[in-house]
Amino acid sequence: MRYNKGIRLTNLILCFTLMLSVSTYAAESTPGFVSEEIQNNMVDVVLDSSNERYIVVSIPQDKAEEYKNQIETDREFREAEIESALGATDISSRALPPGKILHQKKLNKKAIKKAVDAVSGTGSFANWYQAARFYMTIAEIKKLIKLSKKASIFALSADILVVAISYTKQQQKNWWMQAYIDIMNKKISAVRYTIIENTTEYPKIWRVFERI
Repeated sequence: MRYNKGIRLTNLILCFTLMLSVSTYAAESTPGFVSEEIQNNMVDVVLDSSNERYIVVSIPQDKAEEYKNQIETDREFREAEIESALGATDISSRALPPGKILHQKKLNKKAIKKAVDAVSGTGSFANWYQAARFYMTIAEIKKLIKLSKKASIFALSADILVVAISYTKQQQKNWWMQAYIDIMNKKISAVRYTIIENTTEYPKIWRVFERI
């Protein structure tokens, strides 16, 4: 009897140890995870902002002012930096830069539906879409955000894309509103978010948000 209790206790300890190991591994390998070592002493700079995309880069603090001045005054340098970032988002053709994709996620109709139905019940998104699709407006998107039970379009977007809300706020609210409208109207398929780590030089991290 004591022997069986000892076995059960040993098994419980082993199970707990295994669960702890798995949890630690999951936390360290979460998609989009950027190590504290990389994030420390970094400054975020908006490299590019347009109707189609915006790009946020992480620069060491001691290089940030120099980098900001260079992208503001040197057009060729800025365009080369943008080309490098965009070239890195395509997994199938990774010519530039020599970094690695840490995370890539799409905010599309399916992802929005899943987020809304998860909190408001199955069919909530379909009912909203049925009523809104013929006159998709900012007012209708606001109703969608309310259904998602998120505080703002930034919060919903951050949740779906697995990104800190501060990065979604780098672009204006109207940009996000129009993206949702265009997704619902099938003018674009998604907003794609990609994190790329540059393993050779700065920028150390590219964060690219694209309408695709």
